[in-house]
Amino acid sequence: MAESSRRAARVSRKGGLPNALFLVAAAERLPEELRAIAAEVTILFPWGSLLRGALALDDAAEAAAGISSLVAPGGIARAFLSIDPRDRLTIPALDATDGADVAARWARHGLRLTAFESAPSAEVDASKSSWARRLATGRGREVWRLVLRAADLASTRAADAPVAANEPGP
Repeated sequence: MAESSRRAARVSRKGGLPNALFLVAAAERLPEELRAIAAEVTILFPWGSLLRGALALDDAAEAAAGISSLVAPGGIARAFLSIDPRDRLTIPALDATDGADVAARWARHGLRLTAFESAPSAEVDASKSSWARRLATGRGREVWRLVLRAADLASTRAADAPVAANEPGP
């Protein structure tokens, strides 16, 4: 994170990102000031409670709620996940049939799963994740790409608008 924050601090013409925010905090306990602040959230190869949160598995820990709270209306969250039996996790390895379950869990947190697929090696490499290199992704280790979208503000307002008694519902 130190190297990424250093690069982000560069002037814009040299690739800097003046609106990037770097924070060390548990997803379960994010500051209220960050609610709906991010147009884009990226999660690269999480482990432990963040991995469970990225799959919206553990409502008790509320990592998924924390992740979804960051995403602004119309925003997007992307995650690259890799779970292998060799990891000896309590989370089973993913396969293509898990998409519907993941989508249903994320829907409870207000995000719609728009992609759940095996990640192409080029995308994994483009993430420049040192953790991906350590895990030896792409060499017999499956990587899954999840894309989650928050409803945009107009859709949210329309869904929340009262329906007149003589008008059909949505």
